[in-house]
Amino acid sequence: MIDELAKFKTGSMEERIIHDKVSMFLGNWHNSAKLSDPRESVQYRDALLTLLSNVNMVRSDAIIQDITLQAELAETFWYLRGPSPPSEQRMVVATASVLGVAANPVPDSTLVSAQPSKTASSKCHPNPTPFVIPSLQQWDGGNGKWKLSKATRIVVDTSYAKGGALDADNTFMANPSNLQQFAAGFQSDIKSVTGIDVEVVVSNKHSKNDIFLTLGADAKDPKLNHEGYHMDIGKKGITIQAVTSRGAFWGTRSLLQMLILADESGYALPQGHARDYPNYHERKLFQDIARKPIPLTDLREYATLTSFYKFNTLHHHYNDNPAVMVKNLMPDWQTKYSAFRLRSDNPAYSMYANNDTSFTKQDIREYQDFVKVRGIDLIPEIDTPAHSLCFTKFHPEWSINNGTARGDWLDLGNQEVWTFLEGVWSEFAGWFDSKEISIGADEYDPTKGDLARKFVNHFHDYFAKNFNKRIRMWGSDVRLPGTIEIDSNIHTDHWDFTYSNPLDLIRRGHSISNLNAPDSYMVPRAQAYPDHIDTQKIYELWEPWVFDIFDKTNTSRNVSPDEPLLIGGGLAVWLDFLSESVTRVELYDRVSHAVGAFGEKLWAGTKGSDRVSYEKWEPLAKKLRENIPGITLRRRPETKGQFVISYDFEDGAAKDGSENGYDGKLSNGAKVVDAGEGHGKAVQLSANSYITTPVESIAYPYSVGMWVKPSGEQKPNAVLLESGDGRLLISNDTAPTVTFEQDGNKYDTQIILPADKWSHIAFSADGVQTSVFFNMRRQAIVNYYNSRWDMLKNETLVVTAPVRTIGSTEGNSVNGLIDGVFVLDRSVYSGEMSFIANHYANALP
Repeated sequence: MIDELAKFKTGSMEERIIHDKVSMFLGNWHNSAKLSDPRESVQYRDALLTLLSNVNMVRSDAIIQDITLQAELAETFWYLRGPSPPSEQRMVVATASVLGVAANPVPDSTLVSAQPSKTASSKCHPNPTPFVIPSLQQWDGGNGKWKLSKATRIVVDTSYAKGGALDADNTFMANPSNLQQFAAGFQSDIKSVTGIDVEVVVSNKHSKNDIFLTLGADAKDPKLNHEGYHMDIGKKGITIQAVTSRGAFWGTRSLLQMLILADESGYALPQGHARDYPNYHERKLFQDIARKPIPLTDLREYATLTSFYKFNTLHHHYNDNPAVMVKNLMPDWQTKYSAFRLRSDNPAYSMYANNDTSFTKQDIREYQDFVKVRGIDLIPEIDTPAHSLCFTKFHPEWSINNGTARGDWLDLGNQEVWTFLEGVWSEFAGWFDSKEISIGADEYDPTKGDLARKFVNHFHDYFAKNFNKRIRMWGSDVRLPGTIEIDSNIHTDHWDFTYSNPLDLIRRGHSISNLNAPDSYMVPRAQAYPDHIDTQKIYELWEPWVFDIFDKTNTSRNVSPDEPLLIGGGLAVWLDFLSESVTRVELYDRVSHAVGAFGEKLWAGTKGSDRVSYEKWEPLAKKLRENIPGITLRRRPETKGQFVISYDFEDGAAKDGSENGYDGKLSNGAKVVDAGEGHGKAVQLSANSYITTPVESIAYPYSVGMWVKPSGEQKPNAVLLESGDGRLLISNDTAPTVTFEQDGNKYDTQIILPADKWSHIAFSADGVQTSVFFNMRRQAIVNYYNSRWDMLKNETLVVTAPVRTIGSTEGNSVNGLIDGVFVLDRSVYSGEMSFIANHYANALP
């Protein structure tokens, strides 16, 4: 036996480590406890033979017999005992943990084990699976806790700090982020969640306090799929090991969520080992950013949000116009809103960019750099030949206007159109790192099917030849009948059975993604599609392979869960009707509630009885959703009580009377004066003076109110409240009526504040509507008159309350007295509003 063991002493590094460990075991075995069940020694012997065979080692019965007597193995196998013998896979994993190497050795000088360490095993009451979204695929619980501390470091393996050999093969993006870049983001996240400023170091040495990030996991493991990872939490610290840098980053997302849900007094995490991997390669959020101006700051937060749930793709739709579904509905199409969100400095294309919101080449460069370090690929889409009003407005001679009066179809019978679109892509394709580009190609004139099919194939060849990029399109072949076959190398985003059939697409060789409406569609205020996503339905019923949620067993409408051409799916957020009745903040709220459930299914899929019930899932999901680092769009300020802000000005300043200490600052001539009339002290504002608060805005539910005595002279659009999310005006351009402004749209309440007289104005939002109170009685509901496919309808608006400034920093404040300003973190009814208002003033209006 000793001779056979000596063979390892001069072998590879892996063999030398096994030599040292086995020698130590042999020298100390007599001090160790023996296994209590003879059955286990036989099972161990078989498992070790498998392990030794995997690492191409000599099979030595003598060594095996001696090692089986070790107390460490006894502890491991006691943990593995249960009502039934452990599987061979778990036996191999446990054996590897004792020897300290993986069944497939890592070619790494540090020889980090990708399997559970000894400290991750327990002989009784193993730690249950930690809750994360998406849920872990596999978990072997240990016993005990690991605690984050001020001594914790993020240690990036020297060998892989600049990335691994397979990083570029697992992304659509050129120059993907590396392990060290991901570690820097993780460092910031930990500080945001815990307040602990951990250090990032590059080293191959790490301690029990550290989080070690490394690569080298088995690339041949089909389940790891280049995005999977092993995470070992034990007495020797935490190790996250993956095939790619992005896979290791997903491990940090699991760890981050565990920290969010941990006891804040110690940030203790359960010891154990996770083997986690995605079931689908593409996990996507599609965003229509054309029909509603969405600033780049918001788009960054969507990247942070989706990355938190291990989404790996954002798909941006850069051009469009209002949805047109009925013949002759838009005869005035040239006057309708349209958008092209890319702003070139080339005069030939700069004229198409919108003035309200558009992005320069530098904007796109910086945005791509931002999303890469969050594990995200960006797929750009310029949607033609339909949805092209942004172009036909400038070139009406290029539009099809043969009785449809819609104007947004480019005429593919005109060669100038083809040349123009080649020029568009020649200008903008180079802005994007993605190896895939979407050309849209949906909802075009069904009488021109073969022409549209020729168009799609032409641009497939055009992108391959000129940019070495692949294209994708929306499912359209059913509504574009013809004899020309669409190239099977074109990926299809399936969205509706009336436009494409996913099974037919697969039979013809197309890879597909599941964005099937209505389940994967959110179209606020559209009625034909969900206004909000039913997350319980998604959590309990939807799967990426399910295209008919009502008939999941129907093989003519659903694909196999293991279909290789089904690469994934996700959530599509469309803004068909420009969403004047949905604010940016409310839109984020809708999406943030939905992506967790989609992330769960896109990564982990069906888990049967292993998945917790929705009733248990949602409260924990809510806590995660409300604590994502880097998110400000929630607009829910921290508060110790129901009052967020309370200013009565009786102390001669804007001192906050709530428990939060959100004191205001009087600026540019704002001053506290004796107001009389039962109001005591109040603040005098002029056009240039204002009060700033520490709170930007508040999203529903909330109530905001104040007493106002405006003077007889006001500038047009005089401001009561202001923030980056909107304004509350005491007048608008055409009338002296209280008006809300959100995302550039104005909403008139028809309420007039009389001059030189105290009035109380307040508003309260509950998630469905915003009620406006004048002198403590509800007088109006904020709404928007919106045209539909076949109807006209008043729609309610949930206002995001601007509270950063009382008055305006732009020299347009209300001229008059302000008193009794309050912000409450819930909605109220008229009786409560009266009670609150009179708390601040002993005077009825």
